[in-house]
Amino acid sequence: MTEELSPTQRGKILIVDDTPDNLRLLTGNLTHHGYEVQCAISGALALMGAKANPPDVILLDIKMPEMDGFQVCQQLKQERATCDIPVIFLSALDSGFDKLRAFQVGGVDYITKPFQMEEVVARIENQLSLQRARAEILSLNAELEQRVEERTHALAQLNIHLQASEERFRRVANAAPVLIWMAEPDGQRSFVNQRWLDFTGCSLPQLLGNQWMEQIHPEDLPRFRQVYETAIAQHQSFVAEYRLRDAHHTYRWVLGTGVPLMDEGQEFAGLIGCCVDIHDRKQTEDQLLHNALHDNLTNLPNRTLLMERLKLSLSRAGRYDGFYFAVLFLDLDRFKLVNDSLGHLVGDQLLVAIAFRLNQIIRPTDLLARLGGDEFVILLDDIENAQEAVQVATRILESLQTPFTLESREVFISTSIGIVLSSPDYCDGAELLRDADTAMYRAKSQGKSRYEIFNPVMHQEVLKRLHLESDLRQALKQGEFVLCYQPILSLSTGTLMGFEALVRWQHPQRNMVFPDEFIPIAEETGLIVPLGHWVLGEACRQIAQWQTQFSTQVAPELPLRVSVNLSVKQLQESGLLSFIDEILAQHGLSGNCLTLEITESMLIDNSETVIALLHELRSRSINIDIDDFGTGYSSLGYLRHLPIHALKIDRTFTQTLSLNADIVRAIIALGHALNMDVVAEGIETPDQRALLQTLSCEYGQGYHLGKPLQAQEMALALAALLPQ
Repeated sequence: MTEELSPTQRGKILIVDDTPDNLRLLTGNLTHHGYEVQCAISGALALMGAKANPPDVILLDIKMPEMDGFQVCQQLKQERATCDIPVIFLSALDSGFDKLRAFQVGGVDYITKPFQMEEVVARIENQLSLQRARAEILSLNAELEQRVEERTHALAQLNIHLQASEERFRRVANAAPVLIWMAEPDGQRSFVNQRWLDFTGCSLPQLLGNQWMEQIHPEDLPRFRQVYETAIAQHQSFVAEYRLRDAHHTYRWVLGTGVPLMDEGQEFAGLIGCCVDIHDRKQTEDQLLHNALHDNLTNLPNRTLLMERLKLSLSRAGRYDGFYFAVLFLDLDRFKLVNDSLGHLVGDQLLVAIAFRLNQIIRPTDLLARLGGDEFVILLDDIENAQEAVQVATRILESLQTPFTLESREVFISTSIGIVLSSPDYCDGAELLRDADTAMYRAKSQGKSRYEIFNPVMHQEVLKRLHLESDLRQALKQGEFVLCYQPILSLSTGTLMGFEALVRWQHPQRNMVFPDEFIPIAEETGLIVPLGHWVLGEACRQIAQWQTQFSTQVAPELPLRVSVNLSVKQLQESGLLSFIDEILAQHGLSGNCLTLEITESMLIDNSETVIALLHELRSRSINIDIDDFGTGYSSLGYLRHLPIHALKIDRTFTQTLSLNADIVRAIIALGHALNMDVVAEGIETPDQRALLQTLSCEYGQGYHLGKPLQAQEMALALAALLPQ
């Protein structure tokens, strides 16, 4: 009958977790399984407890206040009293980086929450078995040393003790769960335990002498032989990882260790050691390393691996004359539209299909990496000239003209490509990516689905843009913006119908900067939101002032009205409606004094949200106009159900009216059919005004009708514009 172990004999476990429920659950279950359990609710208490009463195994949580599990493990491994205690991490963190770090700081195992108690017990038992085996080996060494000392005793008594010790050694060694071996001073194997025989499927004679090395993987054998022979020659310990062939003729990773044996005269008597199967751990480490260097979706190299390859290419280019390489930066055109319309699952499938197609274009020696999102980078190594990079870019553009079939539908996609060529001017990969990215954005700005080769002028333009962005932030703080007001008139009567508020930037060095230069930057950086708030507030303040100043000339039923442009980021603000309500109330204005201008694309990209917002605005008597109508994409189905007050004909149609009269006539007819007013922008000549009148366009604005003026100048002009 097997004797049942007491809790102390079974093993002493220290559980470190700041969550009482976890401590309670683990304590109860492990106590039930016969373990002696200690608990600590913090890293500091765990360190104190482990030093005062060292446990056999530590179960360690990672996420704890003040000191996380990684820090606790590092301190345990630095202390002599606790460095050999096996630490099993027990955490809800499941990322490859967390697991890799757990092994790096000294953990021996990693269990992911939620866990199965059977798994926890099995892994604890595995570590306890290894501890017992190590203890047995240490005990064996002590016995062997004792045996050497006892050689001074009578030969008969020595032989009795020797036989008993050797028998105990064989029993212990054969019962151990690890592979144990002994070697003579010349390195010839003289003993292997039963576990070694079972693992390799070999007989004892096949593993004695040096024949056992035939089981080592050919790639690992030279390195191991050098380590082993050095340990024999210098009478020292060794540690080595190598692959050993098992009974199924497959190679498994093992961790081999050996320590010197000394006889009673302190002469070298050989080596004794063991091997532990670490194949599963090695595979986990390899997978974690792969995950750390590759994109999870496409399995392509990620930014980290790309930067390493760029560093290598830069080094080769610096060492060898005539070694050239190129970097191609790809950004898919309108990929967001695919995600928004077909869903992220189809978007992911498209990225995988694109990665496969791109890999068919490049050489095996080249590198295709995914930086994230819809950005890819290709490193073309060892090219002859720039033409090779251009040829690859051309093949990519041509390849993407063929649609992808995803979920029984054809999906078309194109890409913009920036190319940067190797040069002695580059010192690191980040500079290459920066300039390739700059060239890619130039390709996008030139119409997409094309490539551009980087030149230094592009970098200067980017720097100029960055300076402008910095100045723009300061301009908001310093109040450098002003509003100009351009009158909107009735084309038939010349009556003033309102104004459009146009923002200008009074730059301290560059004088007046127009919106075409700074509005795109404001939209990209998000500065358009605070700028838009200022424009809306200032325009309402000024209109309220003029309402009071010219109260005798402004009819209450036809108040002065100001038009303000809204950006897409403002429309996406959850607090836009309440902000407009506050501004109107602050200046005592009703909604019919305000017109908000939006573009066609804003209706398409944010349809449901925007439609609900537009109806809320219209319920406050605020007019909604569609600005630059005819230059974007419109859905007539949407227009019929939207509370739109007017369509504004883009100035490009007005300025080429003689060529686009039919288009303008169609826009005016469409507006009237939908019961909307029509306003023509950019009227600069009497002929344009006259022709627009004959086409039944009601309203207009432009330099012919009135230039944009700052508030002080416009106040003087109002006396002539308003009825006497």
